[in-house]
Parts: sequence; structure tokens; C-alpha cells
Amino acid sequence: MQYPLVELLSGLLALALWYKYGLGPEIFIYFYFTACLIIVTFIDLAHQIIPDAVSLPGVALGFLSSFLLPELSWRDSLLGILMGGGILFLVAWGYYIIARREGMGGGDIKLLAMIGAFLGWQAIPLVILLSAAVGSITGLAIMSVQKGDRHMAIPYGPFLAGAALITLFWGRELTAWYLVFISRG
Repeated sequence: MQYPLVELLSGLLALALWYKYGLGPEIFIYFYFTACLIIVTFIDLAHQIIPDAVSLPGVALGFLSSFLLPELSWRDSLLGILMGGGILFLVAWGYYIIARREGMGGGDIKLLAMIGAFLGWQAIPLVILLSAAVGSITGLAIMSVQKGDRHMAIPYGPFLAGAALITLFWGRELTAWYLVFISRG
């Protein structure tokens, strides 16, 4: 029953991309990106895995796309790959050192590297902030309803994907709003 939802989301995102970018190269590049995010979300929810077959080609295509996208330089894309993958790798490694067990899978690390490839390094802080906030609230709600403990496995890919979509469509506006908000202190 998930397939109609996948198709509906794909169609709505295609319309939103067309509205935002018109029929330039951006719509095709970002449609591939959003399709990958949809695929990752439903696979991670169903199987708690993010396939390398989606994220790794996405990293490469995101970087190559930086040569076609006017708003994204290849340097920003490359730094996005390194920063996105690097930050989550350090978080996962640190958690493993402290807890002596895996807390985040490698699929999440590669997914954030893919997100960085398509959106650039500047998007990584907002994606991490949004995904962590919504993921924490959702995780606490699920644990309280299902009487789970703090070690309950909750897929993080859908939160990263959702945050990436929000950042793709409204990242600049949210960042500008936040900077004005904190400057008023």
C-alpha cells in the first residue's frame, strides 16, 4: 500500500520543483535527488537500511551536478560530501566509543554525504539541526507510546531526507530567518 504514497509524493515534488526551478537542468537534477530521498525513506522505514545502491551513486551524481547547477560550486559540493559524511561518521564513532555499541548505521553517513553533494556544505548544519530536532521529538513520542527504552532502534534516514527536502525548498529563507532571530538576541 506504500506505492500510491510514493507515486503521490513523487508527483507533488515534481510539481514543486517545476514551480521553483522551471524546466532548466535543476528540475531534472533535483528530481533525481528527491526520488532518492523518497526511496531511502520508505526502505529505511520498512527494513532499517539505506542501500548503498541509492546513496553512493547519489554522491557521485550530486558532485557531477555541481558543474551544471548555478547555485552550487564543485568546491561547495565536495565540502558537503566531506562535511556531511564526516560529521555523522564522527558522531557514530564517538557513540560507539562511549556506549560500546553501534548507534548509527553507515547508511545514514552516506546519505548525509549525498545530501551534502547535492546541497553543498552550507546546508549541512540546517539538515542536521532539523533532522535531529524532529527525530528526537518523534523518537520520544514513539518510545512513550510503545513503552520502549532509550535503546530502541528508530530509522534516522527519513528524518535526514525530510530535513534535506525542507532545506532544498526553504533552506535559505530558514537560515536568513534564524540569523535575524539570533542577532536580535
